[in-house]
Amino acid sequence: MHRRNAILFSLFMLVAIAATLLVYFYQRITDRMVKEYVASITTCGNITSEADCYARDFCEGIYGPGCVDCQDTTFLRCENVSAQTAASLSQQRERCEATSGTWFRNRLGRFCLCQSAGANLMFDPGRGCIMPAATQ
Repeated sequence: MHRRNAILFSLFMLVAIAATLLVYFYQRITDRMVKEYVASITTCGNITSEADCYARDFCEGIYGPGCVDCQDTTFLRCENVSAQTAASLSQQRERCEATSGTWFRNRLGRFCLCQSAGANLMFDPGRGCIMPAATQ
């Protein structure tokens, strides 16, 4: 009886260790799959909080004046980023980071800061952080 319990317990521990290793090694894949699933079921238009809209890469905040005669800029609504725009932004981010730039996102949009890559550099969407033609 004790021998059978020891064998069952050993098998249970092996299965538990294997499951833990599987989860550990495939965590990034499952995280990406969860993000894609959430993106597919989330409608950015239903989000009313600026922070919630900003927290999702597939959403974009729309800003404008708070009233007809106001000069301030306030959060108006949240909208989905089109698949084409998302792909373009992803490519730009990769080029920015590959050329030692810093990808930055705020309420004004997404852009590359090339100051960390060197003085007088500017961002070209097709080539990354480059020296402007006038100063070369």
